Amino acid sequence: MQDNNGSQDPFNFTYLTAGLLTLLALPLMHVILGWIVFL
Repeated sequence: MQDNNGSQDPFNFTYLTAGLLTLLALPLMHVILGWIVFL
């Protein structure tokens, strides 16, 4: 699965971006749904 063998960092930037997108998506989901409901 892992084709890139150049970087063997235990802290992968994929997990960092996934965590940041999750933290951003959870409150923004409620904001967007709130706008849809109350407009």
